[in-house]
Amino acid sequence: MKFSCYKGDLADALQFAMQAVAVKPMTPILSGIYLKAEGNRLELHANDNRNGILTFIPVNTEVAGETVVSGKRFQEFVKNMPDDTITCFTDDNYLTLESGGASVELLTMHPSDFPKVKAPTADKSFKIRATTLKDLIRKTAFAVASEKDGRPIFTGVSFLLANNMISLAATNTHRLAQAQERMFDLPDAKFIVPADTLRGLMARIEPRHDNFITITYSESYLTFRFDNVFMTARLIAGEFPPSDKVIPKESSTRATVDVAEFKQAVWLVGLMSKETQYNTVKLSFSNGGVEVSANSNEIGGAVKNVEAQIEGDDLDINFNVNYILDVLKVIDSKELNIALNDKYSPAAFTEPSNDDFIYVATPVRA
Repeated sequence: MKFSCYKGDLADALQFAMQAVAVKPMTPILSGIYLKAEGNRLELHANDNRNGILTFIPVNTEVAGETVVSGKRFQEFVKNMPDDTITCFTDDNYLTLESGGASVELLTMHPSDFPKVKAPTADKSFKIRATTLKDLIRKTAFAVASEKDGRPIFTGVSFLLANNMISLAATNTHRLAQAQERMFDLPDAKFIVPADTLRGLMARIEPRHDNFITITYSESYLTFRFDNVFMTARLIAGEFPPSDKVIPKESSTRATVDVAEFKQAVWLVGLMSKETQYNTVKLSFSNGGVEVSANSNEIGGAVKNVEAQIEGDDLDINFNVNYILDVLKVIDSKELNIALNDKYSPAAFTEPSNDDFIYVATPVRA
């Protein structure tokens, strides 16, 4: 095998593919990247047996062939090669990289041992605009549980397709983020996709409004196809809890705040909250504003007042500061609505002009 290509094309493809390279592989081959050069393109496969990525880049192939090389080492050397073009060729058990007078040899593995990425058997699919899917993921995936803290179903994002509506939801049982979009000709379906897969997909989606992604799914697997990318993911088994049972139906206190001002206040006071036991900030809602505060017996205290439109009862309530900052990062509107009941009940955060997004956070009992 021998091919040459632009360093930037290969580096970008490797950065994407590395998301499916096993960090602690059960077998050494899963730590590798499969390469196949033929004609004017190079195939790159990565597969950790849970997620798989196949992508293509343009190359000039002199000798067609295939090989497998350590994904981590290959990426490191490609990224740091001195010239804008790279030539790669195999000889015996080595892949050689040449660029700008530099030469690197990497041991290879046998390509026949690599589990190449293939489309699972499935007959159900739909298309969605790439920017729409990216926005739905951005507004939900942040709320999942970490793998060490949550049950498997809470480390993924729930997809619910029904009544010409696609709805994504994520929770760690202490907070919930849900975003939806009306679409037509959707099949009825529901499945849970690993959040890591969706984050990797989101990073690859370019801001082009004419780009569509085809999503194909079966009982156990799901695939994404678009441009020169093909991704597979093993779905998470289990039943996602219904979101409507978590979302508050009414409120006794309602506030509308400026997002930029509120974010700055929460971030500033949050520096003090890091010194508290539960990383909490207190929000005090009263006529004309919201007081954001935090106190530490060892360090001191911090407070910032934010103007707000307040309706209903005065209320003091405590939240994990990260639960507030996380939602403020994905709000697109200039203002934010906050609906509350009492200091023990979940609060709902919404955008004034968007009924398709809601975030629910459980307060800290302090």
